[in-house]
Amino acid sequence: MPSNGSLNDRFGVYRNVCCGIEIVIPDGVVFPDCPSHLKLSTEWKPVEDDRIRHVTDVLPRRKDPAA
Repeated sequence: MPSNGSLNDRFGVYRNVCCGIEIVIPDGVVFPDCPSHLKLSTEWKPVEDDRIRHVTDVLPRRKDPAA
């Protein structure tokens, strides 16, 4: 389970174990401290929900290059 300070490798919604706060974390971003428990170790659990999709998955693909 990822913790604060570690680099996220998968876009998604994550919930911290201590308070249940949910945030969206893109891939390549560092997991933050819990806003209620600054400077303490915080574990982030992925929220599994098939309805949540990344914006690049829902945008139409352009067939013609921009002029």
